[in-house]
Amino acid sequence: MSGMDGQLGEDAFGWIDATCLSEAACVTFTEDDEVGRVAAAFGGRLDHALPVEGVRPLAEALAVVAERIPGSRFGKGLPVALFARRDGWAVTFEDNGGEGTRAAVLERASRVCRSVSVFWNVNMLTKFAFAENGRVLAEFSDGALGSVHGADPGRIDAALEGLGWESRLGAMFTLAGRLTGQVFTPEWLNGEFLAVPLVRWPRRDADGRLFLPELDGALGEALRSAGEGPLRRAAFAAAEYAVTMAGISGHPVIAEALAAWPERPALLERMAQSVGSRPARSNPGPMRAQGRAGETAPAVRPADLEIARRLRGYPEGVSDSEPGHAMAVQALHQATEAAAPVVVAYRAIKYADEARRDLGHDVAGLREVVMRAFAAS
Repeated sequence: MSGMDGQLGEDAFGWIDATCLSEAACVTFTEDDEVGRVAAAFGGRLDHALPVEGVRPLAEALAVVAERIPGSRFGKGLPVALFARRDGWAVTFEDNGGEGTRAAVLERASRVCRSVSVFWNVNMLTKFAFAENGRVLAEFSDGALGSVHGADPGRIDAALEGLGWESRLGAMFTLAGRLTGQVFTPEWLNGEFLAVPLVRWPRRDADGRLFLPELDGALGEALRSAGEGPLRRAAFAAAEYAVTMAGISGHPVIAEALAAWPERPALLERMAQSVGSRPARSNPGPMRAQGRAGETAPAVRPADLEIARRLRGYPEGVSDSEPGHAMAVQALHQATEAAAPVVVAYRAIKYADEARRDLGHDVAGLREVVMRAFAAS
């Protein structure tokens, strides 16, 4: 069905509640069936793309991504989008993501066509955006039609007529259908999907305060364009910097891992699992635990700690209660991953940045060693 006549009503999208997209997602429709071009507009690394074999449900494709691309869920790694073709359009699915609503993406994706994006999250915060010929013409959040803004917000006035907004999600997908002629039905959730890691484009307020691609344009460009060698060297440089700044580079397991890179000693794997992945400021050790009445819990006996260390399989000297330790260990652990190089580099750099923040260090030192590693021939 196409055009406003024949579009489904707002109450026709309740089926979404029973799917893998029910809690939080972003669905973007782009009038371009060249999936690679659309993925590149999202900041995707096509050389690291994962084709999900065969026609299958989106839920199965997401499970394959979770298994094959480390950290793709829960903010532990690069965001990953799934792309598919349908009736001359590319549809992009982001599970718990929202890159498709960003102007930096929509302007690129809609360069010679139309793009429409629908976003919602678990708190039912929503956003709708419509772009054409490289301009975001209209966008609004949370159904606030009084604050529609963009290059030409009036372009969606006719399509908005008659919408009741009893369901924000239903109204947004109805609006998307009116603007594109594409009706979002359960059939769209079955297809041949291409999973692509995304390196976020820099935000408008990017100032380098955190060493992340959305806040540091040079890092983002390096992550999008560097080959395998520079990516893995940058990952190692970030990890080495982190363990050195945390004062644990001389620890036997850490020293062995640094010397063995890119191999991963078994004890490093065990150590990474043991110390966790949270910075010390939010992960107090057992000595700091508080009783129900606010009193300090009984001290853990040294003999118990020694037994725990032996079970973990490494000597003492690294603790999740010490600033920077857990994050630095995780950075080194990521730098020795066998996963796609851009994923390895991003995760190692991200954990190294967490470590230096936990230690109270300025970002300049980490940025220098990582960008030098990217530049090395």
